Amino acid sequence: MNNMLRQLRVRLTLLYLFASIFLSLAVGGGTYTLVNYYFRTINDQALWVKMGLQFADLHIPLPVDLYEAVKKEGLVITNSTAEPANDDEYYESSDDHSEEDEEGLKENELADIFVNPLSQTGNLITDISGQYSTGVVDSAAVLAAQKNGYDFRTIKTSSGVPVRLFTYIVPAGEKVQVFQIGRYLSEQQKVLRNLLNTMILLGGVVTLFFGLASWLLAGRTIKPSQLAWDKQHTFIANASHELRAPLTLIHAGVELSLRKAENPEQRELLSDVLSDTNYMNKLIEDLLLLSRLDSGVLKLDLLPVNMADFMPELLRQVERLSQTRSVLLNHEINPIKINADPVRLKQVLLIILDNAVRNTPSGGTVGIKVASSANKGLVEIDDNGPGIPAEMLEKVFDRFFKVDDQPSMDYRGSGLGLSIAKSLVDAQNGGIMIVSDAGKGTKVTLTFDLA
Repeated sequence: MNNMLRQLRVRLTLLYLFASIFLSLAVGGGTYTLVNYYFRTINDQALWVKMGLQFADLHIPLPVDLYEAVKKEGLVITNSTAEPANDDEYYESSDDHSEEDEEGLKENELADIFVNPLSQTGNLITDISGQYSTGVVDSAAVLAAQKNGYDFRTIKTSSGVPVRLFTYIVPAGEKVQVFQIGRYLSEQQKVLRNLLNTMILLGGVVTLFFGLASWLLAGRTIKPSQLAWDKQHTFIANASHELRAPLTLIHAGVELSLRKAENPEQRELLSDVLSDTNYMNKLIEDLLLLSRLDSGVLKLDLLPVNMADFMPELLRQVERLSQTRSVLLNHEINPIKINADPVRLKQVLLIILDNAVRNTPSGGTVGIKVASSANKGLVEIDDNGPGIPAEMLEKVFDRFFKVDDQPSMDYRGSGLGLSIAKSLVDAQNGGIMIVSDAGKGTKVTLTFDLA
């Protein structure tokens, strides 16, 4: 699988995986929120009922809201008002429960709720009839209830245990002036923690499962593209091989005819045919190289390359071209070693330098600098040519893309050079970056690992 399709598969896998993780988080978060909401709701309902029963135990007339809360739970007032007629008629079950069943219901659901009978100042009152399981007292809740009639809040004890408190003001004239009841939430918090830990564990397992499933699904998604890509490269490789032999024969025949030709017009015609044949041979070589790079079968010998020894021969080759075009070649070569394939490194540099020289006007300058920075070897090539428009910069590595599609008198490019250069640099674990300012010039930076 070529790098482009491999990257596409990775991106699709991440997309599918993130979608599944988002769905898992939504389901898990929703479950946790619903359980937490359920606990909060049943706590508040139980506190309302418990508060109503405290009023009943002291024969205090029930306010309407407490009466409705008691009635909602199946305990109803036997007369039509919100006040009891006598001790025995205060409440009864709306279903066919016995008294023992009703008491069992209250013990199971309300027994863990403590009751604080308080004075108006928030002090515990102990000299009243009945037994009370007292708990933590919160004075701020008492003050809030005195303003609003009642107050709900969740506090934490000095030891960090959360407590749900319900504070209710008793009508004037009663010995108990404030009831503050509450339920410790430590057991419910334990259930929520266990639920959260379970969801985290299941989330990890689900993520691994969806990761594998996403990878397989992404593979199936790009399979048609992979098959089409393979067929295309097989065609290019076969066509290139089939064309190479006849072009070689044409080239040899034209050269022979050119040496024997005496007519100027005939020599000019044969020269044009020879130029086109050379162009076609170069195009076929480039296509074969790209096909091998895409297939991953191009063998590279990564070796420590001493740039101080490597560059002089390369510069001599480039200088011949630069002199014919009256372009000055400046260079600064620092003695560094990089990991690269010498043959392919030379090919990359020749492509970039050839572009720089050909796109620099007569009298212009092309600069070459070899240095190191941040544990990387750098090769910087800049020119003061026409530059590349900003909207075209992202396309310069595309195959067959040309910034200027008009061939010059002495050169006709295929638009494959920079694509080949980038593929060869990537294959050598390097990087390539192009910065250009239209009208001012272009700078190409190559990075390689230091040896």
